[in-house]
Amino acid sequence: MNHPLRPSAAPSRGRHQRTGEAGSAVSAWCGWLAFLLLWPLAVHSAPVRLSDDELAAVDGRDGVGLAVHLELNSQLLSGTSSGARLTAGFNVNGTTTYAVVQDLAGVMDLVAVTLNVRKRPDGGDYLEVGLPGFVGFKQLGFRALGAQTDPLAIVPSGGGYGSLLLNGTASMTGHVYLWAQ
Repeated sequence: MNHPLRPSAAPSRGRHQRTGEAGSAVSAWCGWLAFLLLWPLAVHSAPVRLSDDELAAVDGRDGVGLAVHLELNSQLLSGTSSGARLTAGFNVNGTTTYAVVQDLAGVMDLVAVTLNVRKRPDGGDYLEVGLPGFVGFKQLGFRALGAQTDPLAIVPSGGGYGSLLLNGTASMTGHVYLWAQ
C-alpha cells in the first residue's frame, strides 16, 4: 500500500502490515487473546503429594524471596478513626484490668525477605530467614495505650501511656535461623 507523498509509509491503522487487508490485525489479536485465555486449561494438572524425603530433596536454588506491603486500618491515615483496638485482660485479686491499644494502623513495606532451607552439620534441616533489605513505615503504630477496667471505653487523650508512630525507612542485614528441637 503506497502513499502518494511517502512511498514507504506504513499502512493505515486496522490493516495487516504484510497483506494490507482490513481486519487481519484484529483477527490476529483475537487469536492471541483466545490462546492466552485457554492456555491455563490445557496445561492444568492435579497436585502431587510429596513425602517428607521428596519434599526435602526439592531444590529452590536461592530459596524464596518475599515482598510485603501491609496496610493495617489504613482509613485512619486519612483522619477517619476506625475504633480498632487490641485488648488483653489481666485478673488480679478479682479485678480485671485491660491493657488497651487504640487505633492500631499504618503502612509497612518489607522488600527482599528470603526463606531458605539449609542442612545442619548433624544432617538436620533448619530454616534461614533473611532479614529485609528495605523496611518502610508510614504512620505505623498506635494512637493511644491505656490500662482500664472497661475494654470498650476510649482511652482519654493525654490520660494513657502515650502513643507510638513509625515513619521512615531502614535497611537491614542478617539472618534468623529456626530449627526443631
